[in-house]
Amino acid sequence: MVSEPQTYKNVMEAFVQEEIEFQLQNNKALSRSADYINLLEVATFALNRLPCYYASSIEGIERQRRRIKEKRELKQKISFVVSQAFAAVERDPLRRSTPIIEEDKKDIFDEARSAVYQAKDTLPETELCWIISFMEAFLTNVTYNSVSAEEVVKLYYLLYYYWQENQ
Repeated sequence: MVSEPQTYKNVMEAFVQEEIEFQLQNNKALSRSADYINLLEVATFALNRLPCYYASSIEGIERQRRRIKEKRELKQKISFVVSQAFAAVERDPLRRSTPIIEEDKKDIFDEARSAVYQAKDTLPETELCWIISFMEAFLTNVTYNSVSAEEVVKLYYLLYYYWQENQ
């Protein structure tokens, strides 16, 4: 019997995300500095200070959501902890952090780097140097989410077009 891979979810994550969005919309000072605040760090800070509510089924998610909503003091704690998280993350804007890369993305980046380095036998050295430095910068930007998915797709089609033209 083949079964589909199952997963689990911390329902608290959705409540923290909702509270982050609520505070951003209703606090003008936060709204103005939102571009400089790493919202992923805000969520992580808050989630580390709140209880987990895991579920492994749709029904379980609904039960956990009801449990969280029914606890008035928990809703207040979520709000308070998210406020603390904004203050903590905003306080040190120069703090450096290296994001965790999903394994799928890491494999793709490794394959791309490998392909570029394998091209060294077929391209002139000056072109190869330019391509390698461009790809390294591009992959670094993708890794740290400085490049949107749309920009990646545009680049793909642009490179594909030029590749076909020069074949």
